[in-house]
Amino acid sequence: MSNDGRSDAELLAATGRGDDAAFAVLVRRHIRVATLLAAQLLGDRDEAEDIVQDAFTVVHRNARTFDAERPFAAWFFAIVRRLASNRRSRDVRRERLLRLWGKGTTAASASSPADDALLARLDAVAARRAMEDLSPMQRACFELVAVRDLSIAEVAVMHGISESTVRQHVFRARAALRAILD
Repeated sequence: MSNDGRSDAELLAATGRGDDAAFAVLVRRHIRVATLLAAQLLGDRDEAEDIVQDAFTVVHRNARTFDAERPFAAWFFAIVRRLASNRRSRDVRRERLLRLWGKGTTAASASSPADDALLARLDAVAARRAMEDLSPMQRACFELVAVRDLSIAEVAVMHGISESTVRQHVFRARAALRAILD
């Protein structure tokens, strides 16, 4: 994070006026969390980095039209989620077409690398089963808060949900894991 005290809206307005240094500060502020979100949604770090780069391109291109009354982070993470969703849909379509055309398949792994990292930390077969039983949002919130050490507020903005909803997902995930592991 930079020592630049300007708000995200001020940095984006400066970017719209052609200030590339302001845009660089904005990127440094949000790149880590955006990459974590995209990696969580896609399960692939390289694809996540591509998505985040594309999202920052969209932000740069639309900096002049941003409504400064609205929070930047919510807008930006919505762009990341939309781009990741589009990438997932594209990959599913490609895999289906490859199967239909008989040219083999690209076998998708049963779990994402993010899930595997969390499960390796828990290091138990029972925990693996428990994680698979969690809802996708419980698993996502639990991983980001408990494993990646992001704040409740950051996770809420990343997924476009309220902080109380994030707390509820994390609480329920912990309770489910505890019940199985005990």
